[in-house]
Amino acid sequence: MEKARLLYFYDPLCGWCFGFSPVIKKLEQEFKEQIEFEAISGGMVLGERVKPLSEMKDYLKEAMPRLEEMTGVKFGQPYLELLDEGSLMLNSELPCIAMTVFKSMSKKSNIEFASALQSTLYEKGVNLNEIENYKKLVEDFDLPWEVFKGKLEDPVYKEKTYQEFQIGQQMGINGFPSVVLSIGKQGYLIARGYRPENEMKAVIEEILAKETASSK
Repeated sequence: MEKARLLYFYDPLCGWCFGFSPVIKKLEQEFKEQIEFEAISGGMVLGERVKPLSEMKDYLKEAMPRLEEMTGVKFGQPYLELLDEGSLMLNSELPCIAMTVFKSMSKKSNIEFASALQSTLYEKGVNLNEIENYKKLVEDFDLPWEVFKGKLEDPVYKEKTYQEFQIGQQMGINGFPSVVLSIGKQGYLIARGYRPENEMKAVIEEILAKETASSK
């Protein structure tokens, strides 16, 4: 059986992806010998969808307690202050480009980088629309900041990022988080929305066992 690939369709601004982050990180640790993991940027908030946080405030205030209860994550006080102030513009473009640049520069886990992007916003309340705000994050992953910054500003990486958005669209992904386990030519949609770790682990093990048996 050829090595399986797990495609994690997420968006840096997706609150439920923030909640799913501990799950997907644990799964990567557990299955990394058998499965190649990749985070695929979704481009959830682009173009006409770009808006100030204030327009989402009522919805988020209602959804966040349930999200925290279901997933165990906690939104940080700095983010809650951003939410109350409301002027931050919601825009997926730059943090998604940052993921593309990261993949071009590092062999480290892009699942971990996706999680760190979300932590930067949802725990630390950092504005991901400002290039300079990526400096500490990039240095935490032992990457040269000036090289990373240059690529962030290079239109080539913006183009590559928009090409990545099309992967999910072509596969019919219409919500985040979504997870597809791919083995050979066979793909299994194993999560559409948040799904707890024990369920994810069970379904992955079942598919791997089935594929292993059928390849003998």
